[in-house]
Amino acid sequence: MAAMQGGSAETSSTPPDRAHASFRRVVAWSPGTDTLIAAATLVVFWGCYWAGTTVNEWFLLAGVIVVGTLIPAWTVLQQRGEGLEGLGIRRRFLVVSLIIAGVMGAGSAYQLFTLAAAQDVAVLPHLVGNLLVFWEPLFVFGWLYLRWERAFGWLPAILLTGAGFVLQHIGSVPFEAALGFGGFAVVFAIAFACVRNLAILWPLFYPVASGIGTLQAGFVMGWSSVGSGALLLAVQGFVLAGVWWTVHRK
Repeated sequence: MAAMQGGSAETSSTPPDRAHASFRRVVAWSPGTDTLIAAATLVVFWGCYWAGTTVNEWFLLAGVIVVGTLIPAWTVLQQRGEGLEGLGIRRRFLVVSLIIAGVMGAGSAYQLFTLAAAQDVAVLPHLVGNLLVFWEPLFVFGWLYLRWERAFGWLPAILLTGAGFVLQHIGSVPFEAALGFGGFAVVFAIAFACVRNLAILWPLFYPVASGIGTLQAGFVMGWSSVGSGALLLAVQGFVLAGVWWTVHRK
């Protein structure tokens, strides 16, 4: 995946309707087929998330791979020809994004350690487990946010991202916790909107913030979660690489 991030994302073909890349509107109305697909994936992923946390975790794993990775990658890379930058994986603003993410992550670390100590939770496996959750920033921001921004402008996109994040967690966590997650998502979306580069969230900031959120919701990650998370991340990387290779071999 690192090789893909440093590849030809910025030089891939650009469809004429990608006006949002050169002129970002506060409010717009330009929904397309990808907007409908994004809305559908959000609803289906909510079902997968709920079933994965209440019935069997395989529902969530399937949702991450198919709904959260394969469909977005195929739509953006194959159908729209946008390249990986269309999913927020880009070189532009990379260094700035990493610096900001590092500062935000360091600033949030104290709260994570305080919560972990209060709940008698081992910080290292919990933090590493959240570090491996790349699928959530990719799906919520690289996929959904960028679809909302193109269709409706960046201000509605920020609000829709927060609302979508609330929906994603309804039924899986207490409603108050879901609302809190939505508030975090709005803050993350504001940061992401400034650069449209996932590096401003992952891997330096999002794992810390997600670690705080999961502790507040009562989800603790141990070393078993680290193992399954590493496998899921590897499969997700394989799917992204496979779609990217399929598009670029032509």
